[in-house]
Amino acid sequence: RFKTFNERVILMYYNENELPAILTFAEAVEYLYIGRNTLLKLLHNGTIKGFKVGNRWRIKKEDLLEFMNTDRA
Repeated sequence: RFKTFNERVILMYYNENELPAILTFAEAVEYLYIGRNTLLKLLHNGTIKGFKVGNRWRIKKEDLLEFMNTDRA
């Protein structure tokens, strides 16, 4: 299934086996089903580890999965 995001068409990932090794910002937003500002806050405060290539965020698959599996009670 495809969905338009930021004037781009990206594939919606349904399980972790379909995720690329490094996700773009848009892919992470789509996979986590959260807003852009929420992901930015999580990246800036270090809750989700990410890095920048130029001025673009990238998130490693293992860092995204670690965030998802962390108990945040």
